[in-house]
Amino acid sequence: MSTLPPPFDPPPPPPPPGAALPWEERDRLGWVAAFVATVQMMVTAPAEAWQRTRVKNDLLEPLLFSVIVTWIGMVFSSIYGALFSRSWMTMLPADLQEKLAPAMVAGSPLIKIVLAPVLVAVGLFIGAGIVHLCLMIVGGLSSSSAGFEGTFRVVAYSGVADLANVIPIAGPLIAFVWKLILLVMGIQVLHRTSSGKAIAAVLLPVLLCCGCVVVAFGAILAAVFGALKH
Repeated sequence: MSTLPPPFDPPPPPPPPGAALPWEERDRLGWVAAFVATVQMMVTAPAEAWQRTRVKNDLLEPLLFSVIVTWIGMVFSSIYGALFSRSWMTMLPADLQEKLAPAMVAGSPLIKIVLAPVLVAVGLFIGAGIVHLCLMIVGGLSSSSAGFEGTFRVVAYSGVADLANVIPIAGPLIAFVWKLILLVMGIQVLHRTSSGKAIAAVLLPVLLCCGCVVVAFGAILAAVFGALKH
């Protein structure tokens, strides 16, 4: 008679000694080969990739990797967005097109692409800080020795999911779901915590954001209906 599995997995075993993520062996493998091998491992064998990720080393390695993969995804998403915006603009009246033209220039793909590395770097530290705080709230750091650096490395390497933005239309949704999965897996390994606590820490900021959107949308609707009554 088979027994039912527990609702949440126990903490995974520590990374095997000596094994390292290809990106963290760039000096031996070469930059291009290490980058390609790391992306391939994150796609085909993410559990092994997280097992081979160093808990602590430095912040520059994961930061650089995340900037590269996110920049590539942002290039494609900006191009797709520009093409969609231009096709949408052609359906508007000429006078309205003239009014919206400055806004379109301000949000041009070239500006986004140039500023992308800075935005990614800032966003990484903010995102890692939020996830780390959520881990503290749900008690996901009780068995961890990685500290904030471990969380930062998980968030940074999970940026590989942004490569899904090369897929038109469905790319952003795929990247979002893929990143959530990678975050949960990475948190389990690097912080030696259960899947339940990892899921809670990852979904908590998502639920809070959704709640804020619902509240803001409700406030806008209330203001619109209030204006209509008058």
